[in-house]
Amino acid sequence: MSEKKVGHAQHLKAVNHPIRREMLRMVFENESIQEKELLDKLMGENIIEDTNLFNYHMDFLLQSLCVEKVNQEGTTHYKILPGGRVIENF
Repeated sequence: MSEKKVGHAQHLKAVNHPIRREMLRMVFENESIQEKELLDKLMGENIIEDTNLFNYHMDFLLQSLCVEKVNQEGTTHYKILPGGRVIENF
């Protein structure tokens, strides 16, 4: 697997957005979280309003190497990566 480099500016843009920061915090707290559980928490706390917004922000976090998408046994989980661990400092 080839390793993709992420620029510092893109990484900052990913982790400094309030919605993405909350998404990272929730994934970080669980180390790995099921997509449905994450979506339910975000919608329950009125952080996002629909799955399209969730997908937009999650794609940004995936491209910035903050989280990893893991498909196992028919479910999707998100796992925190070292780039997403900066959330510890917020």
